[in-house]
Amino acid sequence: MRSTYKFLLALFCTALLAVLVSHVEANPVIRSLKCHEDFSSGKLDAWQFPYPEDWAIKSEGPLHFLHMLRMREPLVPRRPVQFALLKGVNVGSFTLQARVRRTEGSSLLMVFNYIDTLHFYYTHLSKDPGAKVDVHNGIFLVDGAPRRRIAGIEATPALPDMNWHKVRVERQVSSGSIRVFVDDEVQPHFSVVDHTFSCGKVGLGSFDEMGDFTDVRLTSDDAGCKPGAVVQPASAQ
Repeated sequence: MRSTYKFLLALFCTALLAVLVSHVEANPVIRSLKCHEDFSSGKLDAWQFPYPEDWAIKSEGPLHFLHMLRMREPLVPRRPVQFALLKGVNVGSFTLQARVRRTEGSSLLMVFNYIDTLHFYYTHLSKDPGAKVDVHNGIFLVDGAPRRRIAGIEATPALPDMNWHKVRVERQVSSGSIRVFVDDEVQPHFSVVDHTFSCGKVGLGSFDEMGDFTDVRLTSDDAGCKPGAVVQPASAQ
């Protein structure tokens, strides 16, 4: 019964995304979205990759997860490229949650409000504090230039070990709030107010290392929004 339920959840996610794609490509329709992906279907139809051959679904007992098989060199200007994006779905305000585990190296990342390879946010989740490695462990902005830190310099390591950790990103476009929580934290591990991007895709990956991802949950009340590289803060409108 439990395995059948998990399989149906995975199918529901894929089917719902397929419906949204048709609206996004033709005439964007704002709607609520709830999606859960645990990879138990064995399919990756709902995801897009820069290098599909670098990704696979693996399992440990009843647990299924997305595994990144190899790293890829960052792009120039320096920014990450190796992540899996939910296909055809743009969201503005959202909550994105996943269980993540680094397998080789020191870090993983979650990308959001992704417009293209030169315009997006990501949160870098590392064993290194930002005070030690200034390009690790925080929230970063890629805006037509090398990635730039916008939060987290004093935060403790988000992934101090190679165990599974729950990471949740909360984005509120109207206020500009970005908050990142790790495991059962009440207060955000990283937080910032930024209005640069208001809509885009979400995804999972790494800067130049490898790891695993599962139990991905995305909720949004403005799925189907139209991406735009720059928006004005509400106070300036």
